[in-house]
Amino acid sequence: MGTTTVEIPAGRLNGLRGATIALAAAGAFFGLARWAGEAPAAAIWGGAVWVFLLSLIVSLPLLTGRATRRAGTPRAGGVGSSMTLALAAWACTLPFVFLLVAPLLGARAALTTALALLVGIALVCLALCAVANARRA
Repeated sequence: MGTTTVEIPAGRLNGLRGATIALAAAGAFFGLARWAGEAPAAAIWGGAVWVFLLSLIVSLPLLTGRATRRAGTPRAGGVGSSMTLALAAWACTLPFVFLLVAPLLGARAALTTALALLVGIALVCLALCAVANARRA
């Protein structure tokens, strides 16, 4: 008998990867929120859904960009689109910060942590863009 190969379209594969990443992020949020034990169940479930949706929104363009780079297809965007995704990733971290840090250390510590994450994510984004631009040049 001959062998049969099955090709999975790249878009569908990226969708599965994005959903896996989003489920992992939502699961991590749910586990950490249950471990902290300060929030009501409805807030934990709502936060997990929120993290899932935002993680899916952030991961799909990143995975698509990665696939187009591998294929050698030029992509639109640049630092601006990467920074937008970095801002969306920061927004995904806010439920973690305010659900886990605020009950333990207070609102001021949660706000400081959120701002430190914003600066850290922006710096990582700029560094990655600088490396990518250096490789292109």
